[in-house]
Amino acid sequence: MQNTQVLVIGAGIGGLAAALALLRAGQRVRVIEQVNDLAEVGAGLSITPNAGRALLALGLGDVLPGIGSTPSMGVVRHYATGETLVTLAQDMSVEKYGVPLYHMHRADLHRALLAAVDAIAPNCVVTGKTLRTLQLRESSVVAELANGENLEADWLVGCDGIRSTTRALLFGAETPLFTGYVAWRGLVPASAMRPEEIDPPLCMTLGPRRMIMRYPLRGGTLINYVALTRRSAWAEEGWSVRSQLSELLAEFADFEPRARRLLEQTPPEKCFQWGLFDREPLPTWTRGRATLLGDAAHAMPPFTGQGAALALEDAVVLGRAAGVADSVEDALARYERERHPRATAGLAMSRSRAPLYFADDPSQQVRALGAGMAEMRTLYDYDAGTVPV
Repeated sequence: MQNTQVLVIGAGIGGLAAALALLRAGQRVRVIEQVNDLAEVGAGLSITPNAGRALLALGLGDVLPGIGSTPSMGVVRHYATGETLVTLAQDMSVEKYGVPLYHMHRADLHRALLAAVDAIAPNCVVTGKTLRTLQLRESSVVAELANGENLEADWLVGCDGIRSTTRALLFGAETPLFTGYVAWRGLVPASAMRPEEIDPPLCMTLGPRRMIMRYPLRGGTLINYVALTRRSAWAEEGWSVRSQLSELLAEFADFEPRARRLLEQTPPEKCFQWGLFDREPLPTWTRGRATLLGDAAHAMPPFTGQGAALALEDAVVLGRAAGVADSVEDALARYERERHPRATAGLAMSRSRAPLYFADDPSQQVRALGAGMAEMRTLYDYDAGTVPV
């Protein structure tokens, strides 16, 4: 199947990866994004070996070492005493899986994907366009935008995240499920910390129903952290809301001094809190000539660190399916047949890990993390560039 016109809804990591995979498979692509400016957003991201393989399949192998850092030795610490509970050895992903594990700024990966898309199809990403309705026709899909514009394509891929308009239009509106956890994510200049406070570079600090994880980005010039805690409800109207730094510090006031000082260096104007949501799995992602990808299809809590990884895998498999299929319908069937079981299993794994990671006793948390890491590594062998489609 060559030279079909594909409309991709959403220009996040999943949408740009899908666009790149489809362009490399000989399709014509137009990407619609509702925000006006694709500016630098987000914080740190773990690119596990399965995600790394997907990026290699997308042709980004030369870019990854420049934007990612490979983790060195790390530790797991007790929240109150600062005692080292577990020493994490040097990452062995290259030896075990043939691909490094990278930490990188989400914006750097996004920028690399956008540059790769632009190199093949300049200006195919259009911003400031909001999807309003869809018409599913026998041999095409028509997207009506909020400004009244109609865009017709041979098929459509909804990559518009957990709040996906595409998903609601295809399968009906539903309420995302609050997972019972909230997160603060932050970036702190390494220069604001004393060297001994960020040694070793990778650290997870465990406390009752809470944890803080940190690792360096951009050659060690930035320290990325995520601070997670259990909550009974999320009453805010937004998915992420501005938070007072005092609220963050109060939540982790009983944590040891090095962890607290990291949080204290958060720029107050960049202190945000996220409610963590997911959705029940859909029995199918495809209706007519439209399908879903990434969080729009299978949003999950971050307790396996696989949200972006699965979106990248989706994109590679979708592009490969389009390249070998006889028709749009055949491509979508191949894509969903390969991806739906894996993504649904990933959601179940992430959900099952959460209550174990946030136990009351750090020793219980350590045992759960060890089991969880072992289980998560079973995902790393997957190669989206070679699995049968």
